[in-house]
Amino acid sequence: MSRPSTSMKELQALRQAQASGGSWARNWRDTEGGFNPDVFKNLDDVTRQKLLDYQIGPPVLKGDKINLKNIFDVGKWKTGGDWGMPLPYGLSGIRNESREGQHGTNRGSVQQAVSEMGLPNIETPEHLTQFLDRTDALTAKHGNFLEDGWDPKDIRLYREAPQQAVATAHPVVDTPVATVDVPEVVEQEPVPKEPIEGVDYMSSEMQDTYDRIQDYNSGFSAEDWIAKTSESDIDKQEHAQRLADMYKFEINEQLKEEEEADKVSTAVGNTLGVFSGYSV
Repeated sequence: MSRPSTSMKELQALRQAQASGGSWARNWRDTEGGFNPDVFKNLDDVTRQKLLDYQIGPPVLKGDKINLKNIFDVGKWKTGGDWGMPLPYGLSGIRNESREGQHGTNRGSVQQAVSEMGLPNIETPEHLTQFLDRTDALTAKHGNFLEDGWDPKDIRLYREAPQQAVATAHPVVDTPVATVDVPEVVEQEPVPKEPIEGVDYMSSEMQDTYDRIQDYNSGFSAEDWIAKTSESDIDKQEHAQRLADMYKFEINEQLKEEEEADKVSTAVGNTLGVFSGYSV
C-alpha cells in the first residue's frame, strides 16, 4: 500500500500552526503579560512540575522527554486554535480538549493573569517565581482552581490584593541594667568629744572602778545574760544584787591585794633604809 500524499493545503496549515505556536518567543516584549522564553531554561524539578500542574508556559520544553508524538511541539505555546499538528477525522478537536491541548493553547489567558496581577511581563526568573508564588497562594485559598483550565473567573482572582506577610516580632534585646557607683566608705578617726559644761563626769577612780566591772562582765556570754534577764522581776533584782555583791567582793579582794602589796613594798623599803645606815 502506498503512503497517502500530503496536500499543499495541509503543509501550509502545518507551517502556520508551527509558526503561530512559536512566535510568542520572539514578540514577548511587545505583548502585555508576555513571557521571556529564557525563564523556561535550566529549570529545577520543582519549578518544572509547578509549570505542568498550573499549565503555564509551553507544555513541551527542551530537556523534557521527547518522542515522535511531541517532537514538533517543543517550545510551542499558542493562543487558542488547534494544538499540535493537524489531525484528520476530527482528532484535532479531541486533542484540543485534552489537558495537554488546553495547556498548549492557553497562552493568552496566562498572559492576562500576569497583567491582572500588576506585572508588565515575566522577564526574569524572579518574576516567574513571583507569579508561581501568587498562584500557590491562590491555590491555598481557593483550592485547585486551575483544575479545569484557565477560565475568566480564575484569571480575575489575580486581581485580589496579596495577603500581607505577618510582621515578625522584633528580637528581644536585653536592656542594660544601670549600675550605680557606691562610694567607698572610708573609716575616720573618732573626733574626741569636748566636755560639756554643767555635766558631772566620773573621776579617775570611779572610771577605773567602772572599767574593772566591764572587764569582769566580759566573761559572761550573751546567752547567759538573756537567760538571766528573761526571768521574773524578783529574779532580776536578786540577780542584779548578786552581781553587785560579786563585783564588790572582787573589787575589795583586788584592793586588798594591792594594799598588801603596798605594805610589803613599804616594809621592804623601810628595812633597806635601816640597813643602809650601817657601814661595814
